Amino acid sequence: MKKMFSFLVILGICISCGSKVYPDTNWGNDKKWVVAEIRGVPVQTSGTDKDAHLVFMPGDKRYAGTGGCNRISGTYTLEKKDRITFSSPAVTRMACPDLAFESSFLNTLASVDRFSIDNGVLLLRKGDEIVIKLK
Repeated sequence: MKKMFSFLVILGICISCGSKVYPDTNWGNDKKWVVAEIRGVPVQTSGTDKDAHLVFMPGDKRYAGTGGCNRISGTYTLEKKDRITFSSPAVTRMACPDLAFESSFLNTLASVDRFSIDNGVLLLRKGDEIVIKLK
């Protein structure tokens, strides 16, 4: 019995130290995270695919979505428990009425270095400052 308990404790430690980094296991494939706020300013959403959003593909550490008009895609890197960085995205180049918003979103995304998830809201941070909220 003592050996079984020791084995389970060691197994639990090994699993918790495995290569899967939170939040990969919680993001889920094809979950659409819609931008709700950038630098404290609420973002108006329409409930359509035109809303700025990200979809994470944890299997190959990629993200895709839109910046509000153009499609975007790139890679992300997770380090430790709460560190994240995004590559410069590949972006389609359609003419859109609100390219200033899209530019602001992409520039802010490039500055992100941390994340947390709070009550189903993905918080992307630069240092301690929340710069993007996604729901």
